[in-house]
Amino acid sequence: MINILTLLILAATAWAGGSIFGTQPTGDPLPNGGVRSMGLSGAGLAATDSIGIHGENAAAMTQLTGSVLRAGLYGSIYGTSDQNKSDLDSEFGWQSFRLMLNIHPRYKMAFGLDPVSRTDLRTFANDSLTYESDTGAVVERFERRNVWLGSATDIRWDHAFGLSDKFSIGLTAAFTTTYLEVNSILDFPTSGNSGGARDVHYHDVQRFHGFWGGVSALAKLSPAWTLGGYWKSEADGTWEFEQRVNHGGEYRFSEENGSRPGEFGFGIGHKWRRDWSAYADLRSQSWKEKHYGPVFEEKGLEERSGFAVMFGVEKQGGTRITDEGFDRWDYRAGAAYRLQPWQVYSEGAVGDVIETALSLGVSVPLAQSTGKLHAALEFGVRTASDVDVDETFTRLYLQLDMHERWFHRERRKLRD
Repeated sequence: MINILTLLILAATAWAGGSIFGTQPTGDPLPNGGVRSMGLSGAGLAATDSIGIHGENAAAMTQLTGSVLRAGLYGSIYGTSDQNKSDLDSEFGWQSFRLMLNIHPRYKMAFGLDPVSRTDLRTFANDSLTYESDTGAVVERFERRNVWLGSATDIRWDHAFGLSDKFSIGLTAAFTTTYLEVNSILDFPTSGNSGGARDVHYHDVQRFHGFWGGVSALAKLSPAWTLGGYWKSEADGTWEFEQRVNHGGEYRFSEENGSRPGEFGFGIGHKWRRDWSAYADLRSQSWKEKHYGPVFEEKGLEERSGFAVMFGVEKQGGTRITDEGFDRWDYRAGAAYRLQPWQVYSEGAVGDVIETALSLGVSVPLAQSTGKLHAALEFGVRTASDVDVDETFTRLYLQLDMHERWFHRERRKLRD
């Protein structure tokens, strides 16, 4: 039984998630980079045009010249086929929902709600278990099936202050909730009248809710070069864990002083032509592990960390600021690269997941040029440093921007 428990822990760590590279260490970065076609979840902390306002860099809101209502819809499909393993996962949710208010030319404020849900449609693998018996080593083959689902929501209050024409800072206060559920089955061959009595069924549930704060900045070094960065504090709150095992009863744990590790990142951007740009970001990622390796865990555990490196290049359209370019179609194309830290099989070790992607984007004017619908479609592949598995993925992002002129127009209609 101990061998089976050990194997299941490794299996859950390696195969649970909206991607086979799943929830370790802190989950796949959400597409908070907006609809930039150089990578929906890639770089852009130093982006200065409104279409690329990065969700982590509140200071970038100072680029807005009017109030904007922004809503993003995000969906992904991940597929893996490698020898005797197959996987098909989906992710879906609203992301980067923002009401950004133009309070003053040098002060912007935003209210945000970022609910994202992820569902693992099916994870399947044939595997084997080796143990010692009275007659020597025994190798027993079995089938492993996982079903994974989860959600995360940030309720944000962002502020952006333009201290000068070249430098802005941002402040963020947020409440975060996370839910993670994993159902795992180890299906062993039947023998005699045992039926399915030897099968192992696990049902794990993790919950976390807490508060965090953040600081961000954006600097224009020259017309061609920009710098951006952010820092997020540790989220303090309540972490809960539940586990049910068909052969082992139930286990519940609650930690009112739970936490989520903080993080930081910075990026650089360069435009060598009006419609060509490139961005590179470096972000820290930390996580705490205990057995199953949850994203959120009680305090006092060993914290591990790694760095994610992202960069991308993009051929942009004509939209520059939110009240400009709403009367024309824009087309974009780009490429992205990301190196993401990932917890590997070895005790205490950290590996890498490498992602490369190509994408196309289009922006369509709406509502008599007072709104715009942005879309981006991304295709890519992921590989891991310690597992010989390739994962292909497709991401679709739709984002709607409605400028304050639309609200003024509708109000005039009602008045007339």
